[in-house]
Amino acid sequence: MLQGLANLPNGLSIRPARPGDKAFLEKLHRDQREDLKMVDADRAYIEELLDMQLRAQTLGYGGAFPEALYFVIEKTGDAVGKLTLDWGGTEARVVDLAFVKKARGKGFGQSVLMALIAACGSSKCPLAVSVALNNPALYQWLLAQGFTVTQAPESGSHHMLVWYPGRDAMAGQPGALAQASSSGEGSV
Repeated sequence: MLQGLANLPNGLSIRPARPGDKAFLEKLHRDQREDLKMVDADRAYIEELLDMQLRAQTLGYGGAFPEALYFVIEKTGDAVGKLTLDWGGTEARVVDLAFVKKARGKGFGQSVLMALIAACGSSKCPLAVSVALNNPALYQWLLAQGFTVTQAPESGSHHMLVWYPGRDAMAGQPGALAQASSSGEGSV
């Protein structure tokens, strides 16, 4: 299922996370939690809170997604992001996709997601992605790639979208799936 993830566009590559990546992953977590860094509290308290949040996230992912695979995303050999992917055999689910500040807004996430779409198309399995309500650009981009909303937030903070492989995806053209669906040529 994961063929084609080694060398992506823009000099990106994805590799399995290793024990030596721990410092990078901790730094990435801290980069993502700007909200906690702005709390009006003692610096030691904030650091402990950040550590506690990382432990909770790690345990939560392990409990909710025991089959998850953990990857580091690199750009020309430098670690710039992480991907946590739950692969249960019948569905792939993006549990977490995150980048360091300097790598955000450059289309790297789209490159990773397009590679996952292609891999899922080859494996004939759906790809699920949870999208935060405060990320409308990603939500719209996923819809344009042929994802469908399977769970709209009632009181939560995320949409659940799923891409289902179809005949166009099997031909390696995941974007064509959305065009075919919107033009009435067929449904998934």
